Amino acid sequence: MFDNDAAHLPISTGSALVIYGWTAQEIILFMWGAYVFMLIVAKLPEFTRSSIQIFTFLSKRWERLKEWKRGSKN
Repeated sequence: MFDNDAAHLPISTGSALVIYGWTAQEIILFMWGAYVFMLIVAKLPEFTRSSIQIFTFLSKRWERLKEWKRGSKN
């Protein structure tokens, strides 16, 4: 199965980039996409915590406003 070195040579030497038509622009674009993905994954827990805090704050304020509206009728 792996006796054919002709298939492995382009992959191991990097000439597969030329054979398959990849340019430096596509490689840079792929690396940039991977970098942005890593940044998003790194910030996701922080964003989730902040979102929960904002939602909790707003829901408490909404409940207090509803309580206040009910109490103002008396």
